[in-house]
Amino acid sequence: MKSVLPSSLRGYLALFKPEVRAIAVFSMVTNVLMLAPTLYLLQLYDRVMLSRSEMTLLAVTLITVFLFMVMAFADWVRSLVAIRAGVRFDRQLTSRLFALGLTKTGPAFEGAQQAMQDLTFIRQFVTSNGLFAFFDLPWTLLYIAVLFILSPVLGMLAVVLCVVQFGLALWSQRSSTPVIKQVAEARQHGMQFLNSKLRNIETLHVLGMLPQLRQRWLAVQSRWHALEAVAGQVQSRHQQINKFARYTMQSGMLGVAALLAIKGDISIGAMIASNVLIARALQPFDVIVSTWKQFVQARESAGNIDQMLAAAQESEPVAAADQFKGVVPASVTLTLDQVKVSGNKGQALLQPLSLKIFPGEILGVLGASGSGKTTLVRCLVNVCDGRQGDILVNEVPLEQIPAETYATSVGYLPQEVALLEGSIAENIARFTQPIPEKVIQAAQAAGIHEAILRLPRGYDTRITPEAPVLSGGQRQLVGLARAIYQQPGLIVLDEPNSHLDDQGEASLITALLLLKNLGKTIVIVSHRTHILKITDKLLVLDQGAVACHGFRDQVLATLKRTRQAQASKVA
Repeated sequence: MKSVLPSSLRGYLALFKPEVRAIAVFSMVTNVLMLAPTLYLLQLYDRVMLSRSEMTLLAVTLITVFLFMVMAFADWVRSLVAIRAGVRFDRQLTSRLFALGLTKTGPAFEGAQQAMQDLTFIRQFVTSNGLFAFFDLPWTLLYIAVLFILSPVLGMLAVVLCVVQFGLALWSQRSSTPVIKQVAEARQHGMQFLNSKLRNIETLHVLGMLPQLRQRWLAVQSRWHALEAVAGQVQSRHQQINKFARYTMQSGMLGVAALLAIKGDISIGAMIASNVLIARALQPFDVIVSTWKQFVQARESAGNIDQMLAAAQESEPVAAADQFKGVVPASVTLTLDQVKVSGNKGQALLQPLSLKIFPGEILGVLGASGSGKTTLVRCLVNVCDGRQGDILVNEVPLEQIPAETYATSVGYLPQEVALLEGSIAENIARFTQPIPEKVIQAAQAAGIHEAILRLPRGYDTRITPEAPVLSGGQRQLVGLARAIYQQPGLIVLDEPNSHLDDQGEASLITALLLLKNLGKTIVIVSHRTHILKITDKLLVLDQGAVACHGFRDQVLATLKRTRQAQASKVA
């Protein structure tokens, strides 16, 4: 049985209960052994100094050194456990977050890079002293209890000082959290601004837009840096106030202990030990204040990841037909039943649409820009948010088909062909292990085989952003070869001939006729009328609604009569 992935960050954290228990145990050992300096001082002043015994001094010193070694070992082990837990946590989530960030679209799934950064913030906090401070904080009670044993006055004073330190930490948290959130938002906005411009750097350079965008980028950076400076000042201020308060309270504790020693209520050793104990009791508060920025970033990042996981709850498809259980169907009957899409503001991007496409049919989709053609295509390839209505593939609802299986059942050529860094063979094979015969077969069908052979390294030629080796038309044909590589039953092409010359378009038409004869279901979006001669049916969209749908010749005749009527009316 396939294991179910946790649907929340808490579900992943539940897998680390053994590590949490181990850190808690080693924190207990570390904090208990932190009493060793106190005991050592008490022995020095109350026993060694009175007995003047060198052997006693040696024995006490050796025992204390041994305890220090055990304490250091426990502290090292808990750090090691935290580091390994952080690495394991990263490994368990990295792959899934990467997939969620890249396989879907829309605001809930944008930014694999941001998801990776959020994961980094969490891992950094898990392996920092800030996490250990939360484990050390309960042991403050142990040090206060020892102070009560030395003197009730010292114990009560320790309680008051810890309450004051806690109040300072709470004030620090409430006053710094809003600024830290603003810094995080400014940083994310700056990254998104830069990434969006880098994707179109050539166009921006040609149109001379870089100087203006540089000014905008500097403005974004300036705001980010200004907020960083404010956050740094707030953090520094809190640290200095906290340091002043801690040193003052430690000195106050030592002064009160000295007064008690003068009165004979406690020994000199207890007086010195009280200073060590209060310093240790206040230390977790000091660490929490100094690492609060990391904690806030980790908490915000955890919230982001939790939202992504919650929005992406993936239940296993139920009652899927046998042809979709890990098998790519050779032919597909596609049925759309009242399919519609609404935008974020409720506007209709695609009005209710019903149609059926059979194997061996080619459907051409026409319409002006903004008529809903690309929205329809995105519905067919299952990457459209806000879709309503039913899409049936071989009478199986799309929601019941495993996403990975459907992805291999669809050949998709978008308007902008994105070839990834790697060899041409790897791109055609969709970055699976290339099978040479199938790669060549797909390239020949797409009409790009000969052009690839003329390249210096043929199919092993590397595609890199720095050194483009293919023209726009060649990239489109390689994209077509990639779309038909696995012989999918459904092939969806969005403006497949937009960058093709006459020879390239002829190759495209030949490939489509071959696929049609193989019984493939094909949907083509195109503004060029030359490719319409091979279609069986046409769908005309106008502002998201169906203007006309039927057999090709009938639709073309209807469109011709409509244009003639409009021309007569204008005349």
